[in-house]
Amino acid sequence: MFQNIMLTKFDIELIIDNIKFELPNTYPGFCMPPDMSNQERVTVVAILTNLLVNGYAVVRVGQLYADGALAGDEAVTVWARAVVWVIPAAIGLTILLNVLFAMADRERQNNNVIDERDRQFQLRGMGVTLVVVCLGYVAMLGGLAFGWATIVVLNVLFFSFAAGDLLGNAVRLASYRVEC
Repeated sequence: MFQNIMLTKFDIELIIDNIKFELPNTYPGFCMPPDMSNQERVTVVAILTNLLVNGYAVVRVGQLYADGALAGDEAVTVWARAVVWVIPAAIGLTILLNVLFAMADRERQNNNVIDERDRQFQLRGMGVTLVVVCLGYVAMLGGLAFGWATIVVLNVLFFSFAAGDLLGNAVRLASYRVEC
């Protein structure tokens, strides 16, 4: 039914022009500016990418556990093949989402200058990321010390990196939005 539909450049521009990123100012102390800075947009893209890519990774690893593929001698190889795509997929999705956000926001001149406030927010987010990753690494070492399976330890490490990235970017975005 939809096989013969072709979108022209005009149609795509019309769709993108109608995308609005407006959120109401309904919470006291929580500022929602009508326009995002370039760094805020990059942070939102990082959060969306993390949720999409790592959400799929959780589902995929869960399926492998359910199928029993992570129980044999080849478990580490099967796990690695299932998650090795995460890095290139995250890079590609990040580029795609940044381009789409930039196209949707093209009429506004973005100031791509990173000021001291942006650096402070980046450091705050990076600090949260490092704490979560370090806790995951300590949990991994503790798991190895108590005889956990290699697959479990790899999952702890992988998902601590994913959680660290997500939480660090959430703190970074919240820093832009709270008390601005």
